[in-house]
Amino acid sequence: MNRLKLKIPPPIVGILFAVMIWLLSKGQTVQFIDQENRQIIALLLLAIAGTIDVWAILSFRSAKTTIDPRYPHKTSSIVSHGIYTLTRNPMYLGLVLILLSLSIYLGTLWGLLCVLAFILYMNKFQIEAEEAYLEKQFGSLYLSYKSRVRRWV
Repeated sequence: MNRLKLKIPPPIVGILFAVMIWLLSKGQTVQFIDQENRQIIALLLLAIAGTIDVWAILSFRSAKTTIDPRYPHKTSSIVSHGIYTLTRNPMYLGLVLILLSLSIYLGTLWGLLCVLAFILYMNKFQIEAEEAYLEKQFGSLYLSYKSRVRRWV
């Protein structure tokens, strides 16, 4: 299983989980919130996700470092400004919010389990490997940042 670490780009992982959510929604939906309110909540979550992702990308661009999470060894600096003062993984948080939005829009509680599974997958196969590289590359500078800012929120 360690061979999976850093191999699949996170957006592809997100798409795979989105497909799972969509497939699970075909079986049974839960009408705990009416369709109109589900749409509003889903759009709000999408807007928040988009804002977080754009802010994160702009923060990376301003730091002039790689945005591709599959190659953490190419990281030239620790991005610790902007959205990165609130979360160490805002782009992954954006993906979580997109998946949550889809689950709510489709009215599937099973989708919420997929969101949880996505978080667990990302922690194990993406974030842990990234953090190990960053600790090795930046040492106490990264450890200090890691102690100040939470992994997710």
